[in-house]
Amino acid sequence: MIAISSEDIIDIEQHFKVTAGPGAGKTHWLINHIKNVLKNSERLEKTRKIACITYTNVAVETILHRLGSQSVNQIEVSTIHSFLYSHVVKPYITHIAEVFNIEFQKIKGHDNIEPKYKKVELWLEKHSKSEELKHPYTIKQLLKLPKNKDALFNWLSSLKYSFNNDLKLYLKCEETHARQLRKIVGTLETDLLSYKKLYWQDGKIDHDDVLYFSYELITRYPFILKVLRAKFPYFFIDEFQDTNPIQAKIVSLLAEEETIVGVIGDPAQSIYSFQGASIDDYLKFKIDNLSEYTITENRRSSNQIIDLLNEIRVDIAQTRHRNVDHDIPILFIGNGVDAYKKIQEIYGDDMFIQTLARDNPTSNAMKFEIDNSSLNTKLLVELASKDNPQRYNVIKSSMEALEFAKHSDYKNAIKIMSNNFIGYSEKEQFNKSISILQRLMKKQEAFFDEPLILFYQLVREDIEMSGFRKGATQDFYNKYSYKELAVCINYKEDISQHRTVHKSKGDEFQNVLLITDTIEFLTHPALAGNEEHRIYYVGISRAVDRLFIVTPKLSRANRGIIESKFNFQIIGLEKNLD
Repeated sequence: MIAISSEDIIDIEQHFKVTAGPGAGKTHWLINHIKNVLKNSERLEKTRKIACITYTNVAVETILHRLGSQSVNQIEVSTIHSFLYSHVVKPYITHIAEVFNIEFQKIKGHDNIEPKYKKVELWLEKHSKSEELKHPYTIKQLLKLPKNKDALFNWLSSLKYSFNNDLKLYLKCEETHARQLRKIVGTLETDLLSYKKLYWQDGKIDHDDVLYFSYELITRYPFILKVLRAKFPYFFIDEFQDTNPIQAKIVSLLAEEETIVGVIGDPAQSIYSFQGASIDDYLKFKIDNLSEYTITENRRSSNQIIDLLNEIRVDIAQTRHRNVDHDIPILFIGNGVDAYKKIQEIYGDDMFIQTLARDNPTSNAMKFEIDNSSLNTKLLVELASKDNPQRYNVIKSSMEALEFAKHSDYKNAIKIMSNNFIGYSEKEQFNKSISILQRLMKKQEAFFDEPLILFYQLVREDIEMSGFRKGATQDFYNKYSYKELAVCINYKEDISQHRTVHKSKGDEFQNVLLITDTIEFLTHPALAGNEEHRIYYVGISRAVDRLFIVTPKLSRANRGIIESKFNFQIIGLEKNLD
């Protein structure tokens, strides 16, 4: 690799791959490179643009802000899914609509799609091998027995596209979700495409479908690639370590002719395997005439945080750009809420502290000031297994919509609540959704800490649902509070003070509290082979000045390792030493 700084200029007519650690100024370098292309390229015209692809909508906004208004008409900044939907799927989907039973007139964008009871039931009934579904996995047993139903729906939720040896895409589900169904997985997976088509017939496509349709279209109709190359002589991708194999293949096809392709990323920040991304895909990415570069500086963090990052990582030793000393990191032993309060006690209530967690329930617990050590993260799953599908869907969607609205995500709040008013006009769906959200917002204090049955009663005033018979379902609604279930909600685009590490990618914060459930990423770091370690590494690297870490317990042996390797202040919030 050729070592460069974040200020260096490279040949604008050369494919490139830039590897750089956190805070290295990858976005800064990319912005400068785009400006250099705009200034010196002889291939940009009024109708030709630079495509700049990044992973999240937050990152899109960051790049647009840094580019400013100048020459923005010659640059298209978007996520890969938005780009492919706009330039491949939307204009050309009619070419494959009949082949895949797609009702293209009904498509209104792309979204996450969870398995729907009626769709799963219809798929099983029409499955080409339905006669092989015998006791204890008959269709009725798969849909009615809680363990079978949970396993089936979780398995279908993990549905992804993969390449076979002939570079043909096929559907598969994660085997880890199928232990309960292992005897019939082979039968079910023979007809997964039919399951997908049930949604496509309603115009419902998810993010992975965008990639699948894009790949099918450009390989079946090569003229689409020619159109893309003509429109975009330059195609740059930030955060390339988060790219899955389908995206990488499409990028490689673009690079075969006149489009200059550039990718920027960091294998140590590859944390999206659940969406198909792999650290190996980044490391092995090669195209003809590719120049490879590395940036070793860290422009973001204080010297103390850079030293910590370098101790964890072995492949890149970051150099100090700011060269600013700050407080040494603090390692708290206890829970997240107590650690947060302790920081406020030390530094004052007015210091902003961004908390980052491994999962949604933990970050949500911080929103609600709940001790994360006593969370039941499976309550929504448990409710799904006990409740009837119609009532469960209404309660879950109403909770999600309310929580999104509370965090000012009104777009997703209305969209989700509208699902409860299928059959009404769009205007009626909008008005009804607004009305019920306003009412729930006003009354949230009355039911937030109370049994879920109170929330059910409020929602039932606007949305028809069945009543309860005595039994497990009614007991559940009376036992657990709204708050306990709200902890399990997954926020789509969380930009709050308390969020997951995944939702902090591309961002930075003056002061970070990282909430962990293990300290192994410090005592025995293995970034190359352990994604959990990479997640915590990314969390640490978001900090600019001050870093705080909290872990539930610390053995004497691990304390000894930390004291010998790192410069930490260790504060016990309770007795958690072995």
